[in-house]
Amino acid sequence: MSLRKILVLDGVTAVCRFRDDGVIMEAEGMLSPELMERLAKFAHWYRRMVSGNTDLLSLFSQMRGWSPSQGWIVQGVATTVCSVGNMVCLFENAEGALNEVMLALREAAHE
Repeated sequence: MSLRKILVLDGVTAVCRFRDDGVIMEAEGMLSPELMERLAKFAHWYRRMVSGNTDLLSLFSQMRGWSPSQGWIVQGVATTVCSVGNMVCLFENAEGALNEVMLALREAAHE
């Protein structure tokens, strides 16, 4: 799935694919190039943090299925940042369906 197919989903204002070091591979949306780079770096580091935390949750809970993480969501009052794999998306909460965006990110991340 191309980034433009994600960008046209209701509520999506920016989406990018980044490498394992956080460098942008491709990006679409209404953010400046500098803000898009910051979004990709944030997503890269946040994914690393979530990965470590899910490993700990698996260890301490002795429950299966937490690791590896399938993605993450940080939701603010008006805007959400969500990510699956090496894809990250900025989303306006009132304008669309978060589940639809996460599904599209999941499909794009596994192409």
